[in-house]
Amino acid sequence: MMKRNIVIVLMVTGLFWSCQNDDDQSPQPPEFGIAGETLNTMSTYEQTVFNGGSNGDINVYNPMDKTLLLQSFKNGKDDSEGFWTIRINGVDIENQKLPYALTGVEGTITWVDESVKNLQAQCAAPDVLCFYSGVGVDEVKITIDSVDDSVITGKFEGKLYHITVNPSVIRDTDDMVEIVKGAFTIKFQTK
Repeated sequence: MMKRNIVIVLMVTGLFWSCQNDDDQSPQPPEFGIAGETLNTMSTYEQTVFNGGSNGDINVYNPMDKTLLLQSFKNGKDDSEGFWTIRINGVDIENQKLPYALTGVEGTITWVDESVKNLQAQCAAPDVLCFYSGVGVDEVKITIDSVDDSVITGKFEGKLYHITVNPSVIRDTDDMVEIVKGAFTIKFQTK
């Protein structure tokens, strides 16, 4: 009888502990994608383009000019609802000592979300393009942590400024979003 009570207590304790931990765990991020906390909300967009996309450049590393355009979409299909873009310029990711912090114009981050239309009235017009963007010159910090088996991982943070395009480009330095806890894991191809 004593053994049976101990087994029941252990099972109940294990079940209680398991349920207690479920409440504290954050949702599991996708295997491949880009995520960052902005406007007090975590924006996690899963990578769905593995073959270069319609223009052949998305998530494709070009070793000749050392560029890589990392991109993931909010709806998993296209850029209509939002996307993350991390552009890496002039960095030989295949032969770089890691971790490597991108400097100057080696890295830019762009974030678009349909909620931007609510932040700026002019962005609701169909012929106006709006997004937030930051360059690695005192605005964003991008670090490549690993490049292994055609998968690049890293982290980012910084300030992205509102850009409006129609027909000229306007960079609003009074409208900025702060990005924290940014991370990326993207599978890429090499040209």
